[in-house]
Amino acid sequence: PAVSAALKAALLAAVLDFRPRRDARVVVLGAELEALDARARAAVRAQVAFLPASGGLISHLNAWENIALPLAYHAPRQMQGVAPRVYALLEPFTGDVRALLARLPEEMTPFERLLAGYARMMLGAPRLVLAEDLPSSLAPAERRQAQGFAAAYLAHCPQGTFVRLEDGHDEAG
Repeated sequence: PAVSAALKAALLAAVLDFRPRRDARVVVLGAELEALDARARAAVRAQVAFLPASGGLISHLNAWENIALPLAYHAPRQMQGVAPRVYALLEPFTGDVRALLARLPEEMTPFERLLAGYARMMLGAPRLVLAEDLPSSLAPAERRQAQGFAAAYLAHCPQGTFVRLEDGHDEAG
């Protein structure tokens, strides 16, 4: 369903930052946020991912660095064998994974930036994904490919939930 920008911002603040509106009760992955101590909140938050429409990449890092950095920082033990996992995540969506991984964000198309953000998000194996609506700058074929992110996520995380926060525009816009 389409949501207004204000409602989307409130939802993201409540779920990602654990800052619900005063009149709201927020339950994420079965846990009521207000009832959790700091450690339990961190554990729930680690299972939630946000996929921004822009990909959310750091400008001076190439795609590989953008994808691998969060995993290397938060779960360095999981870096063993990460390259084949990244290739497996990207190959269904792009013909030249190696070239994509070498590019800086400003050298990428909007779809490639979104794809790099998708791969980064997938490495964390989140139980809940909140994905912004697809950028209007995507070509129709890229839009169809990006719509496949949800199915690919569910194939990897069958118990997970993928929520796309649509802005309410039609498929052409």
